[in-house]
Amino acid sequence: MQDVDGAFAAGDYLSAARHLSPDTWQYWASRGLIGHPADVADALSRFTNPEAEFFSGVASWIAGDDDRAHRVLSRCRGAHAERLVDLISKRPITVLSQLPWNRRGAWDILTHLNDSAFRLLNVGFHPEDIPNRPYADVSTLIPYGVRPDFFIAEMLEWHLIPPNIRTLGCPVIGHSSDFDLHVQTVAPWLGLFDELVVLDHVEWRVMRGITGVPVSVFPKVFGVPAQVPRLPEGERDIDVFLSGTVNHPYHADKGPVLLALLSLPGIRLEIVEGFEATEAYYSNLGRAKATCTYVRHAGAMPTRALEALAMGCAVAVQEDSALKLFGGDAEGIVSYGSEVDDAGRAVEQVLRHWNEFRDRARAGAALVRREFALERVASQYFRFLTVLAARPRDQRSGPVPEQLLQKRPVVQRGWLPSTKFGKRMLMNWAAESVTRIERQLEVEESSRLLNDLARERILAHYHDPHSEQPQWLDDVVAPLERAIGCSPTALVPRFNLARVLLHFGGPGQVRKAIALLDDTLGYPDTHWQVDLLDDVLPWDFCSSWFDYRSYFDEVMRAIGSPNPAGHELTAIILASMTHYRARYADEVPGSRSSLECAMDAVRLNPGFAEYVLYCCRLLVSRGKEHDVAEAHRQLERLARRSTRMLEILDIARCFPANLRGDWFTDLEERAARFWSATRVSEAQPEPLLRPATQVGVRVGAPASNDAAGGGTITT
Repeated sequence: MQDVDGAFAAGDYLSAARHLSPDTWQYWASRGLIGHPADVADALSRFTNPEAEFFSGVASWIAGDDDRAHRVLSRCRGAHAERLVDLISKRPITVLSQLPWNRRGAWDILTHLNDSAFRLLNVGFHPEDIPNRPYADVSTLIPYGVRPDFFIAEMLEWHLIPPNIRTLGCPVIGHSSDFDLHVQTVAPWLGLFDELVVLDHVEWRVMRGITGVPVSVFPKVFGVPAQVPRLPEGERDIDVFLSGTVNHPYHADKGPVLLALLSLPGIRLEIVEGFEATEAYYSNLGRAKATCTYVRHAGAMPTRALEALAMGCAVAVQEDSALKLFGGDAEGIVSYGSEVDDAGRAVEQVLRHWNEFRDRARAGAALVRREFALERVASQYFRFLTVLAARPRDQRSGPVPEQLLQKRPVVQRGWLPSTKFGKRMLMNWAAESVTRIERQLEVEESSRLLNDLARERILAHYHDPHSEQPQWLDDVVAPLERAIGCSPTALVPRFNLARVLLHFGGPGQVRKAIALLDDTLGYPDTHWQVDLLDDVLPWDFCSSWFDYRSYFDEVMRAIGSPNPAGHELTAIILASMTHYRARYADEVPGSRSSLECAMDAVRLNPGFAEYVLYCCRLLVSRGKEHDVAEAHRQLERLARRSTRMLEILDIARCFPANLRGDWFTDLEERAARFWSATRVSEAQPEPLLRPATQVGVRVGAPASNDAAGGGTITT
C-alpha cells in the first residue's frame, strides 16, 4: 500500500500490522484486530491516547478476555465503544449467517465455532441449516421474534443471499475472496452490504476501487480442523508435493512456479491435478518435505500452506503472504519473490538444509495447530465481525431487492448448493431467475437482461445428456437473438450465441454460428460495444476456448478506473471468436484460412496458451521454413511460462535440429519429469465442438477438438 500511514484508518490492517512502526499504537491495534498472538492489549496499555485504550479493549475481546474487554471498553467514550459494550454484554450475540455449508476442510468455521458469546442461525443447504431457497424473503428464514444483531455472508459469491436482507434492520456484512472470479455476478450485490471483509491488502485495494462500501482486511478466516491427523514421524520420501488446479487455463500464472520446481535436479516431485480425498491428501503432505503455494491475490492466507505445516511439511509462500506475519524460517515458512526462479530457489533451500528444516517445520506444525486451530479462528473471526457491526454508520437503502439477480456463479467448479445437475434444486433456481428476469423485461427490454436470461437457461442444461439438437437450445438462442436485435453493436450476446451453438448445436445451428462469426469478424474492432457487466458466462464454461482470466482482470481494472476498457475487452472476445473460426475453416471455408485465423487470434491475445499451441501446430503442418521459424519463436517463449509442456514438446519435436538447442533439452527434461510426477485426481471434460455438416456430406476436415490443438490436457 502506498499510504502506509493511512492503512489503519482505511481498514487495511494487514499492511498496517506489517509496515507501521511498533512505536505507533496503530501497529499494535492492527495486530490485535487480525488475531495475532502477540500480547497486544499489554502493548497498547503503554500508550495514553483514547484510541489506544479503545483498541486495547478490542484486542482483549478478540483474544477472548471478555472481562478485561468489558472493563476497558466501558471506560471509553464514543458511539463505537458504547455499541460494542452493548453487544458483548448480550451473551449470546445472535448472528444470522451464511457460511460454507459443506462442513469440511480449512474453511469449516461453522462446525468449529464453540464460543458461547455467539448464537448462530446459519442459512444454507446442509440438513442442519435453516433451509435456504432462491430469492428467499429473509423474514421467512428466521424464527419468530428473533432479531439478529448482525448478518454475515462468507464467502458471499457462493451464497444465495436474500435480496431483501437489509429489511432485518441490523448491520449487513459480506466477506469475499473470489469476487474477481465472479465479478459480473457479484458486482451488483456489493452495495447491499454495510461492510465488506477481504483476506489481504491486494484484495482490499481492488475491492475499494469497485465499491463505495467500507472494506476491512481480516486474513485469519481459514484454519486447521480438529480432525487433522497426528503429525507423522519418520523419513519423508517426497521432496515436494503439489495439488489442485495445477494446469488450468484460468490459473496460467502458476506456470512459472511449477517450471521452477521441475528444473530442480533430482527432485522427487508428486503432483496431483485436482483434489484428493481428505485422507490421501493429508497422507501425501505427511510424506513430503515441502510444498509451494501460489495464490493469485499474493497476500492472502494460503489454506494449503496451513494444511501442509500442520503435517510438518515446510512451505514456500509468496513474499507478501499474510502467513509471514505469523511465522517465518524458524517455523518452516520460506518466501519467494516474483523473479522466474525465486520459487525454485526457496524450495531448494529447504531441501538442501532439510535436517534443519525438519525441526523448523515441526515448530510450524505446533504454531498452526495452536494459532490456526479452527475453533480459535472461528472465535476470533466472529469477534472481529462484532467490532465491525458495532461501528456507527449512516442509514442507507442499498440496491432495489427486485432488481438483484442470484445468477449461478459456476458451471461446476465451486460451492453449488447441489451437484445433482439437471435435478430439482438447480432447475428450480434457474426457473426462479428466469421468471425474475422476464418480469424485469416486461418493464424495459435490454440486451443485458436478455443475455442473462439465456445464461441461466444454458447453465441449467449444460450437463444434460448429449443429443444431436437438444430441445432446450431454442430457449437459449431466442433471447440472445433478441439481444442482438435490441443492440446490434453489443458484442457479448453475439459471442455467447456463437459459443452455445458451436458447443451444443446441430449441424445447421453450427453453420449459423459460423455465419455469425464471419459477420462479426468482418467489422473493424471499433464497431463493437462491450459493457463491463455484459455477462460472458462463468469462468469454467468451456474455459479452454476463451481467456477468462485476462478478461475478468481487465473488467476489475476498468470498474475502478476512469479509463474505459472497451478496446481491451473487445480484443479478448474477438481473439476467441477468431480462434473458433480457425477450427472450422477447413470444414466450412471462409475468406481466410485456418492458419490466417489462428495467427490473428494470437495477435489479438498473445498470452493465451490455447491459441498459441493451435497456431504453432498449423505453422509446423504447413512446413514452410519461415512458418517453422515462427512456430519456434512462439513455442520457445511459451515454454518459459506455461505448464503446457507436453503439448509444446509434441509440436517442437517436428523442428529441425538447428531450432532445438538448450531450450528444447530443458523442455524434454521438464516434460518427462512432469509426466512421471503427475496424476489426475479429477477430470471435468468440456463439451466438444459440434460438426457443421452431416458426416455423409462433409467436404472438408471436421472442426478440430484435439487437445494439443487447443483443448487442455493435464498429463
